[in-house]
Amino acid sequence: MKTTNAMAVSLIKIVNGMPAISDTLPNHQTTKCPKCEQTYRLAYTDDEWHKLSAWLGKATRAVRESHKIRHDATALELRW
Repeated sequence: MKTTNAMAVSLIKIVNGMPAISDTLPNHQTTKCPKCEQTYRLAYTDDEWHKLSAWLGKATRAVRESHKIRHDATALELRW
């Protein structure tokens, strides 16, 4: 597994029950593509917990867009 650089939030594809890329972010939630069974791990720092609902909305949109290209990317970009 690869390790990502420290980021406040990451959205990583889950493959065989594990994130495809490891990170050091202490908190996480899973989000599932509404059009198929692909799941992603939304990980975030303690400093980002108060923005979690906004990050979940951004993650949902990113996953929906990723479905259009068959979830090829291991990590999806999230921007504030």
